[in-house]
Amino acid sequence: MNASFMAESLAKSPLSNSPPIKIRDLPRTYLIERLTEYYGARPPDEVVECDYALWECAETGLQFAWPLQPGNVAFYKWVSQFSSYYPGLRWEYGEVRRLLETEGNTRRENFKLLDAGCGKGDFLQGLDFLPNEKKFALDLNEPAIQECRRLGFQAYCGTMETALAAGFIKRGEFPVVTSFHCLEHVDQPVEFVRSLMAAVAPGGRLFISTPYSPMSWEPEWFDILNHPPHHMTRWNLAAYQRLASLTGAKMRYFVPSSSSLKRAVRSFQLLHYGPHNSVGRSTLLKDLLRHLPEYLRHYQKQKQRQPVGANDILVEFTIP
Repeated sequence: MNASFMAESLAKSPLSNSPPIKIRDLPRTYLIERLTEYYGARPPDEVVECDYALWECAETGLQFAWPLQPGNVAFYKWVSQFSSYYPGLRWEYGEVRRLLETEGNTRRENFKLLDAGCGKGDFLQGLDFLPNEKKFALDLNEPAIQECRRLGFQAYCGTMETALAAGFIKRGEFPVVTSFHCLEHVDQPVEFVRSLMAAVAPGGRLFISTPYSPMSWEPEWFDILNHPPHHMTRWNLAAYQRLASLTGAKMRYFVPSSSSLKRAVRSFQLLHYGPHNSVGRSTLLKDLLRHLPEYLRHYQKQKQRQPVGANDILVEFTIP
């Protein structure tokens, strides 16, 4: 029995015991080529440590990498040198803020919020209705945590487990915990979510966001940053519903407004210009007219995108 067959026989969905379905192989050499193409620079060989394959959960459609081996230190050191890697503000930051302000719970004396995977604190900075001593930041990146401390937040470098063990936070302490675009990076998503829930007060909420996969352009254009070694899992609505069931939480979800026309344009842009080459409006319009049948094919595919058209999803888990 060869090593490849043995590895495939071990592939297991994070959400189900049913045998998963293999989608495609993702050899190490292929992934390095796609990273080179995406960033216009070849990464060091050690940023991708192994061959991967993409599998799909037979019950939920969750796609996941096998092996479930997240990107290493060398990978994140390399990708983080590119300014395009950091998104700045995200749609879900404003959506969570809107929800919190609309409900008025933030005015309660005991209200505090923990952002797990906080980065440099972009989300927390936008919560100007909350005093800094009630903003808690958690991340594995020490320079990012130092920046959060400089901004006046309560900040800790480590995991949820180490933060609890160190006494930085307590179980059931927070009415709201957030974690934006972290779930897709971890190798044990159910255990990760349970660890976040440990910090949520009874009746409190956990907000999680990820890409909604496959993203609208992926049938046409391979997105290396939505595949291993960057992303271990690719989430859809059915997968989130199973996650809620496994963790005993009540769930609802939110997505940004999304136009089939605009999604079709984005697919066209990625195919013709790449991810980082912008063109003027007049050039884009001329190219769309020149390739009108192709654009219309993109548009028809986007009209059929169901049940969520958007490329991001924000999920709220309410803890019993």
